[in-house]
Order: sequence, then structure tokens, then C-alpha cells
Amino acid sequence: MSRPWEKYYTDAAKNFDAENMPHGTLVELINDAGEKYATRPAATTILPNGATATINYGELLEHAKDFAAYLRESAGLQRGETVALMTPNCIDFTIAASGAFLAGAVCTNINPLYTVPELEHQLNDSKAKVLVIIDMFGDKVDAVLGKTGVRQVVRISLLEFFPAMKKLIIGFVLKRVKKVIPQINSPHIDFAAALAAGRRARGGGGVDIAAYTAGLQGGDTALFQYTSGTTGRSKGAELSHTGILANAHQAQTLIGHVRDPQGDTTLVILPLYHITAFALIFIIGVSSGDHLVLVPSPRPPSNLKTAFENFDVTVFTGINTLFAALMEEPWFDRGLFKHVRFCGSGGAAQHTEVARRWEEKTGIEIYQGYGMTECCGVMSLNPVGENRLGTVGIPVPGLDVRIVDDNDVEQPIGSPGELLFKGPTIMKGYFGRPEATAEALKDGWLYSGDIAVMDEDGFLEIVDRKKDMILVSGFNVSPNEIEDVIAKFDGVIEVGVIGIPNERSSEVPMAFVVATDPRVTEEAIIAHCHENLTNYKVPKRIVIVDEIPKSPVGKVLRRELRDMVPD
Repeated sequence: MSRPWEKYYTDAAKNFDAENMPHGTLVELINDAGEKYATRPAATTILPNGATATINYGELLEHAKDFAAYLRESAGLQRGETVALMTPNCIDFTIAASGAFLAGAVCTNINPLYTVPELEHQLNDSKAKVLVIIDMFGDKVDAVLGKTGVRQVVRISLLEFFPAMKKLIIGFVLKRVKKVIPQINSPHIDFAAALAAGRRARGGGGVDIAAYTAGLQGGDTALFQYTSGTTGRSKGAELSHTGILANAHQAQTLIGHVRDPQGDTTLVILPLYHITAFALIFIIGVSSGDHLVLVPSPRPPSNLKTAFENFDVTVFTGINTLFAALMEEPWFDRGLFKHVRFCGSGGAAQHTEVARRWEEKTGIEIYQGYGMTECCGVMSLNPVGENRLGTVGIPVPGLDVRIVDDNDVEQPIGSPGELLFKGPTIMKGYFGRPEATAEALKDGWLYSGDIAVMDEDGFLEIVDRKKDMILVSGFNVSPNEIEDVIAKFDGVIEVGVIGIPNERSSEVPMAFVVATDPRVTEEAIIAHCHENLTNYKVPKRIVIVDEIPKSPVGKVLRRELRDMVPD
């Protein structure tokens, strides 16, 4: 395929070379940033009431080394073992992730809202040995720990780096008044104590942190990033140091010229446990010496008010629903965005009308991208100065692209087909899932499952989805996983799940159920789902039917289910 999109590349993008990036591993990046940007603010946790805590890059590096020493010397972690991070956006996440990499570990990011069954699955599937978990959801530890291989639990807090008095007062309100900090009865250690143990181990130069990762290569695994597909429970995409760094570097070559060379103030709204924020905000931010202003939860949107008021935000990325919600806030004001140089959108389809209204109200364009967990983040992005709403932009540098039919025959410009990618950011495979890997990767090409059309300039438009996966606010949801949960409800004979359009979240799950027991009601099934699935996976509609359309071999015919959706 010719590459007409390259005419929109910056000089940096034209010269992209995955073999010649500034850093070979994430360990090199963390060490370099800590020394190069030592006095710059690195990360700030900001609460909805405006209270903040901040550390600089020098402190981030020292704390990361302390945590690395704790993991290896106190927790008994071995090189290549897995550290699970179940935490919202906060300073502790940046330290724990950095420290785990310095310890030679593989990280796996877990949604803090996961139910006990979902948490148990990922801990076991990733073979996690250490779990770093936010105190607000620590009660899940007691229910899951004995069923996993986790040897050590580290409890963190949003308030870890706040001044002592503020930490005491806010902590009392959260624990005693609002009662949102449950008790953990299982053995665990607080983050501060873990850092102190690591600091003692490092005292007097008794521990060589660099030795933990001696000989580490870019192709080594850095992250098991979980994603749902159409074949049941979530799978861990095995991402390398090179893949993550290359993806960050690809994006940087396309937008770096509009960013501040002295470091941007980046508002981190998207969750860092999601690959978009991890690679394209956290890793880019560290490599650029950005000040990461971390919002633990953007819901309700009023949680963002103090962040925009207290910081001159220059870069931030959101999703369609967030932009739409912000414009409805009573405090929304054009002046809050006057310093913004780049505003991105990813994870879900960006509605053209929302983007137009946003530009009218703020004077800022929204640049939409497209990507997958399996490619470490972004695969295409609208170039600055040539923003075409309704498209997902042009392929990022270093990626080869094909659009093929069901027989793998390449399609001409303007004709739809499945979108394929090949390049340095593509995953090594699904951890422990050779059959799923073979289905997604063929001769190095990643089969996206999305149907796309490319125009004569190389801009891509996603027009359909080949797979049955449901996309809810940027998260992939497997219909099979939901079906498995509903099928376990007493009285359910058959079940079929599809995604239906939704203005707020692109899609939501909907379930069709065959049942013989009159006690099987919409309310009962939804309550059952809430006990076993994260909220965004819970069907928003349940329809009791006499029969589920199936193929001769028993496969649910989802296209026919879509025709059965009530008006």
C-alpha cells in the first residue's frame, strides 16, 4: 500500500526510528527523567475539594528506588514476576509502577472498580505475586487473597503525600464520617511502611538497584495489559518495553512541536490503568518532564473544576462523553482552557457535533485518535493543522497498514475492509493464550476486528466492527463474559448479549434471556450482574424472550439479536 498520509507528517515523524529511540527500556526512561528533570514537579494528586499534594522528579525517582528495594529485599519478589496495580490516578501509582519496573518486575493494571470474580481472574491469569491496592477497595482483598498466588498486599492511599494535618483531617472524614475506607483483615503493609523498608535496605549503599535489571532488553515484557475480546474473560496483552516506548514516541513525533519543551502541565483525566493514559499520558509525560496533575475520578465532572481553576493546563485527553458533560457544567468557562495547546480524544468514538461545539465554546480543536491495547495505545491520529472530524486520522509513523476483505485480499482506496497493522508496538501475544494469539496475529499483522475505509490522503474512518465486542466509554466488553455470568442465574436457559447505541457511552450491553422460572426478572438479573461484573459491563436492558437465534452449531446470531431490539 502506498503511504499518502506521510505528507502530513512532521519532520520528526518522517524520521521516526524504533531502533534509535532516546531510551531502550522503561527503566532507562525512569532513571533519566529523575536525574534530568529532578527539580520539576512530576505528579500532583488533586482532590475534588482542591486539596493537593505534589512530588518532583527527583523525589519520584528516590521513592521508586525505595519501592524497588522493598519489592526485592522485603517482599521477596523475583525478577520477571508480576506486580498488580489496582489504583486510581494518584502519586502512589506513578511511584509503584516506576518502582516495579526498576525491580525488574512485570506490571499488570487492574480497574479499581472490578468485582471480586474479575479481580481474582486477573490476579491468577497474570500470576501476580504482589498486589498494590487503593484502601477504598481494600475489602476485596479478604475475599480474593486465599484464591490467588499473591504473597504480599500493599495498601495505598490518595492522601499518602499530603501534609500530616491535612492527611489526618481528610482521612478522618473519609474513614469515620463517609465510611468509604473499609478495614482490611488480611495481612498487608501500608505504602509508607513499604517505602521506609526499602529505604532502610538501600541505606549505606547495601543494595544495587541497577543490578535488579542488569541485561534488561527492550523486547522483554513490561506489562500485561488486560483487554476483553469476544471469547470470554479478559486476556493479558503482553507488551514489551520497546512497544510501549515506541508508541509514546510515535505520538510525540506527531504533536511534540506544539508542546512546551520545558514540560507541559498535563491534566490526567483518563485512568492510568487504561493503556491510552498509561502509554500516551504517563510515559509521554515522564519522557517530556511534564507536570502530571492526577484526577482520581472525573465523575461527576464537577471533580475537575478545581483542577482547571488551580492549574494552567496545557495538555489533556478525554473521551466524547466527558467533553459533552463538561460543556453542561455551570462552572464551564472558556477562560479555564486558555493555556491548552493540545486536546486529544481516544478510547471511544468522538462525535463530530460534540467536537464542533467544544471548539465553538473553547476555541480548541479535539484531535481524535484510534488504537488498541494490543498495539500499546495509538495506531492513528489526526495531525495537528489537518484535523478531519469524523475520521480517526492517519497511521502513526512506523506502522504498516492494510485493509483487506475476508479472504485477505487488499482493498482499494475508498473500499471497506478489516484494518490490519504491523510494527514495533504490536503485542508479543496474549499471555498464556496461544490460540487467541494465533487468531489475532498472523505473520506479524494485528487483525483489529474493525472495518475501516481509507481516503486518498490516508485518513481512516471506522465504519463497522467485525468482532462482537462492545465498546463502552473506551472499554472493551466481551458479550461472552456477560453471558457466562447471566447463565449462572437459576432459571436462565439461554442468553445472548449485544451492544446497542448510547449517546453517553457509545454503546451499552443489552441481554436477551430465555427462562422457565417466573422469578427470572430484569431486576433480578441486573442485581446478579452487579455482584459479578464491573458496572460498565452490566446490561442496561434485559428482554425476556422465547428463543435466542442460533446457528446450526449453536452459536448466538448477534446480527439477528440486533434486529430484535425493541424501539
